[in-house]
Amino acid sequence: MPDEREDGSRFILDYPDAELVIGMVCAVGADYSKVSDYLQKTLPSFGYKANVLKVSNFIPETAQAMKLQCPLSQTNEAERLKDYMNAGNLIRRESEHCDFFALVAASRLASSRRGFNSEKPEPFRRAAHIILTLKRPEEVETLRRIYGDGFFLVGVFSTEQERLDFLMDEKDISKEKAIQLIRKDLEDEDKDFGQRTRDTFHRADVFVELQGDRYKQELRRFLKLVFGYPYTAPTPDEFGMYHAYAASLRSAQLGRQVGASILNEACDLIAVGCNEVPAAGGGLYWEGRKPDQRDHVLKEDSNDRRKSQIVKDIYVRLGEGKLLAQSSSLYGAEAVLRRSLLWDITEFGRAVHAEMEALLSCGRSAVSPRGGTLYATTFPCHNCTRHVIAAGLKRVVYIEPYAKSLAARLHEDAIRVEDAVQKGKGKNSRDHRVPFEPFIGVGPRRFLDLFSIVLSAGYPIERKDKSGAIFNWNSRRDSKPRIPMAPSSYLQREVLASKAVYSIFKLR
Repeated sequence: MPDEREDGSRFILDYPDAELVIGMVCAVGADYSKVSDYLQKTLPSFGYKANVLKVSNFIPETAQAMKLQCPLSQTNEAERLKDYMNAGNLIRRESEHCDFFALVAASRLASSRRGFNSEKPEPFRRAAHIILTLKRPEEVETLRRIYGDGFFLVGVFSTEQERLDFLMDEKDISKEKAIQLIRKDLEDEDKDFGQRTRDTFHRADVFVELQGDRYKQELRRFLKLVFGYPYTAPTPDEFGMYHAYAASLRSAQLGRQVGASILNEACDLIAVGCNEVPAAGGGLYWEGRKPDQRDHVLKEDSNDRRKSQIVKDIYVRLGEGKLLAQSSSLYGAEAVLRRSLLWDITEFGRAVHAEMEALLSCGRSAVSPRGGTLYATTFPCHNCTRHVIAAGLKRVVYIEPYAKSLAARLHEDAIRVEDAVQKGKGKNSRDHRVPFEPFIGVGPRRFLDLFSIVLSAGYPIERKDKSGAIFNWNSRRDSKPRIPMAPSSYLQREVLASKAVYSIFKLR
């Protein structure tokens, strides 16, 4: 139960020993055990004990309980990984729950609590539960609904080359089978219930990379923020990505919200942009300004409409040439073509893309983006990439991947994608191409919670005492979750507040 006390005239519900739930997401071949081991070793320095739940351990017993025929090889590592992926897919499909393993993890935690079968199960004190590893966006969403702000998702980044090397060198898997496993993990052919690591990764609260020992520094810094260390401020990358994310929220586009920002070489913010329809006179349409001709006002996506027109044109032309069977229908033709490359076309949308709007903003303000860094919430498309290159930007940082982008293929001479296998040039060689790098740091979704001293969803932070001296913060003595996970429901907390009011009146 919470610590109930009076602080002056203000009643405080405090949870200094609140539990944490830390999920982890990474692609197959990323040696996430390094991150898990470091968390287990480091959490005690903040007075917390780690409890690890490994999702793959649930698969054999779950398959048996559901009476599913799932071969699970234990001899060949490539076959073992493939079998476990397939078994996970089958379990999700048979249960009809994409978040099945998140539910199982929460169930295991619940059943381990004292008083589990009573009306008042007890929370663990100063415990951090680490869930390894999550593969579906629905799993993340469910854990956030259950544990609220006390749940943190750690995205562990490792380049494709590093993952290949780990699978081949450490797991003794052939290159061909390693590539197949990587592809299956990122984008499973079972689209409804298969693994969706790529779609899950960008939902992380903090992103760390495995190269060298950087992950140790990044995790330590993140944990200090989680436990209320008052003297950590955002890095330029975190600052730039937060502004890109904030800019994305301006977009009212029908498909997705994308944001971009540009920092110059001095790390000054010089431009932001989002994906939105352009307005006459320059810039984009704004909410509340007339006239308003955004796509949702016109009630259609011009790109979708044009693709349907192209399908109809193809259908008519093939029909005239008698290349279509008489039983074929326009509806059937569109269903087939929706799975083709035709449906990746983006050229007929009315909206300016976020990256382009950021560059155009520089032009309207007569500010040069040359030498700057562009931050994008989503990997730039090939159309934006050519303008990024021509503008002289020296670096691009992104969070969400974008499968439709042909940027790497069309501009291999001018950009290098850090997540891709390097061809011909080592990472340390003289390479003047523009690097497109995955974001590393505290994600924008928890930016205010962890960096604001007053606007966080958690308790306010103080950085000096009444005399003006800074606090000598000690991780074991002073750490408590900045955004504590309340073990009681809001209904129970209302009762506690009512009791507090009653006690105050009683004392007067």
